[in-house]
Amino acid sequence: MPTSSLTATLARKPSLEQIRAAIGRIENFSPAPRILGRALVLMRDAQCDVATVASLIRGDPALASDIIRIANSAYFAGEQRVQSVEQALQRIGYRQAMRLLTLAVSRIVTLGNLSNYCIPAEDFWAESLFNGLFMEELAEATGGADPGAAYTAGLLRYIGRLAINQSIDAAGGGVFWLGTETLTEWEVENVGLTHAGAGGMLLRRWHFPEELVVACEAQEHPALLPKPSWLASALFFVSSVLPQDFDQPFTPALAPIADSDFLHPNGLTVEAVEIIFATACDAYQEIRQSLN
Repeated sequence: MPTSSLTATLARKPSLEQIRAAIGRIENFSPAPRILGRALVLMRDAQCDVATVASLIRGDPALASDIIRIANSAYFAGEQRVQSVEQALQRIGYRQAMRLLTLAVSRIVTLGNLSNYCIPAEDFWAESLFNGLFMEELAEATGGADPGAAYTAGLLRYIGRLAINQSIDAAGGGVFWLGTETLTEWEVENVGLTHAGAGGMLLRRWHFPEELVVACEAQEHPALLPKPSWLASALFFVSSVLPQDFDQPFTPALAPIADSDFLHPNGLTVEAVEIIFATACDAYQEIRQSLN
């Protein structure tokens, strides 16, 4: 990552009000995240039908178009191309529909580069996608949580970076993460909160289910929660086994995991996690290739 031309000076740190304003700008950028939050709640209702969710999605033409496009991609496509949101949802079923919807929303909200993090938009989305897939496989293997919820938690775990990036810009810009400290240390030093805190604020504003909000907020310190959250603990585990590496393009890597406290309580072995990782890698490559 080239750093010679980057400075690390900032006229003033973003205030809490600037961070909240940045969250508001992200919220106003597209209704897609709010639609996803509402859809996640609807899908838990046994009386919910495809038409209700499809009607919700059609409220955002850009999201509806992306849903249809992704449904027709090589990863999701069937024998015939779909032409409507209803057809897309009916083809793949509710679980796959939520994966597809979350994927489409994540692509919409991660279109811009995270300039202050020195992370290209493509790498931001790629890392988010792999986290989602890895979390989904982890939930499938352990039965610790609904795989769809785990996928969503992984895919949106870094959404708070958007607010932090925008709040730094609003304060005058000029500060960059150069990789000489952890991202968490850099965020706290320059903004006063981490992406986890900012992400929780965003997801709460978007009316996401509380379990996902809590998982995002507590992903760095799940043991401090008054009530255990498998999603938060899993995100913490994933952060330790998927080291941050933004060499372009983003390439998933697996760190040593033998000493992790997450393994035994969840019936996992090192070999099992390696299989989960390999499965997630295959799905990641398939999705990336099909959407290019």
